[in-house]
Amino acid sequence: SNCGLCLTSVGVQDVTEACAFLGDGMSRIEAVEPIVHGRARCYSQDNLDEAFFGVHERIVLARGNIAGAQWTGVATGVALSWLESRAVDAVIVAGSADDAFGSPVPILCRSPEDVLQGRRVKPSLCPSLAVLDAVADDPTIRRLLFCGVGCAVQALRRIGTRSGQTVEQSLGLDQDGLFVLGTHCADNSPT
Repeated sequence: SNCGLCLTSVGVQDVTEACAFLGDGMSRIEAVEPIVHGRARCYSQDNLDEAFFGVHERIVLARGNIAGAQWTGVATGVALSWLESRAVDAVIVAGSADDAFGSPVPILCRSPEDVLQGRRVKPSLCPSLAVLDAVADDPTIRRLLFCGVGCAVQALRRIGTRSGQTVEQSLGLDQDGLFVLGTHCADNSPT
């Protein structure tokens, strides 16, 4: 999948349980949802939203206004807001190598300028988790926002499972110090 977990010392031991493309794959997400969200998806004939979009409290339509974004920059705007308000110490985004379209590289962002390097949709998967060793090695990162696609989010959520640790413990974050902004899969991009 190229999520980058194989490239880390903090997550490589969890790859066989974490990878969305090995074994039971993405079906593992249903076992993780109650742990992460406190409940499983609600499957109802009257409302199929959670069947399609996963556990949520509400779905909103957002519109951003970030210059240089591919569409309106909603994800970039959310990441900027979290970092600028100091809700998190760092953000992981998919940037582009030398601003080249389609050459995604993970960026561990500590400034708004760093976050802005993640503007625009990448039509290929990014090894976003490859920067997790840098997160674990930096004691000033206690709260982290991860922006990424579903398979990378699933792998991130499974870090530490073999050793009996939480993701936060494995990365040296505060308890409940991991936040996730999921983005659509590169395979589902209309671009």
